[in-house]
Amino acid sequence: MAVHAQKKSVVTLKNGSEIRGQIISTNETDTKIETKDGSVFVFKSEEIAGIEESLLKVSGKGVYTRASLGMLGGEQFSPSFQLANGYSFNENWDLGLVLGAEKIAWQWYVPVMANGRFNILKRPNTPFVDVSAGYQMPLQNWDNDKGGFTGGASIGFTRFVSNRIGLSTSLGYRYGYLVENNGWWDDFTTIRQINRFDLRFAISFK
Repeated sequence: MAVHAQKKSVVTLKNGSEIRGQIISTNETDTKIETKDGSVFVFKSEEIAGIEESLLKVSGKGVYTRASLGMLGGEQFSPSFQLANGYSFNENWDLGLVLGAEKIAWQWYVPVMANGRFNILKRPNTPFVDVSAGYQMPLQNWDNDKGGFTGGASIGFTRFVSNRIGLSTSLGYRYGYLVENNGWWDDFTTIRQINRFDLRFAISFK
């Protein structure tokens, strides 16, 4: 009985040759595989040394760019956009700088944060842990609104759909500590501590 498979595989022949492509069918007597250029090859079972799934080869080192859209919620709901640029030291560790735009109440802020990510598996598809910390700058009203510290952590999952493009989703926690000076009637300082969840979807380029 034939078994049909629609995944990218590597067929290794006993003479040492490797054929990469999509297996069309395989049974006890032969295996049929279609290569990237559309060619179809049929190999007898006695010619084949082994068949393995072809994994994406994603570079472990090098620069990356990651753009994300998210929703911050809890005390203050707000859309959030972030753009990260950094360097991957190996399959596990990434370090970068994040710039973004997000809203708290009626004010827009630009978070500038250092970001570190640990990819748990040394594979194209992996869960990860992400930590960020930095300063949140107001886009207007600089005389009164001084901005303040922001930081957070999240867990998520990345899946690379090609050698250079990955998609990820994450859920985490964001903290903000904002300072506002008010001098209309009497000089006083307002300190706001913001606790929010951070749901995010991202695309990465390596």
